[in-house]
Amino acid sequence: MRGLRLAGLLGLVALAAGLFGCAERVAPGSVAYRPLPFLSQVTVTGGDVPGPLRIRDSTLRFGDGATTLKVPVNTRVEAVLRAWINGHGQFVGHWEADGKVVDKVSVFITYGEVMEVRLGGPEVFPTSGPGTHTIRFVVEAPAPPPEPLEMTYEVTASFR
Repeated sequence: MRGLRLAGLLGLVALAAGLFGCAERVAPGSVAYRPLPFLSQVTVTGGDVPGPLRIRDSTLRFGDGATTLKVPVNTRVEAVLRAWINGHGQFVGHWEADGKVVDKVSVFITYGEVMEVRLGGPEVFPTSGPGTHTIRFVVEAPAPPPEPLEMTYEVTASFR
């Protein structure tokens, strides 16, 4: 009986360790796990630059590289943040669509020079009806964060 209680206790400890495990580290060329709901993909490429993580510059584009976009109703929209970085450390940010947070990103960057954060999916960015929508990426860490990047796209009733 005592052995069963001990086994049960060890099982609970193992479960807790799995729930509160270490943060995943991201190596160049890898795609990091993203928690709910839409799964941003983070890719880091380039060599090792020593020191704490710092963002030198960044751009926000649509998936095809354009800065403006016009799409018909019910079309998938993809956005890409490209950041030129130095060093290693925690990168934290989030995507917003029309002022509402639609995905959060948190990865530990071990090294690299260029980081891409890509997000797109059938229901991530609104396209269910005609109108103009705003996408933003807000960097929360490292400090000091750059100004949030923003772009807009237009959803049309149909192409004629």
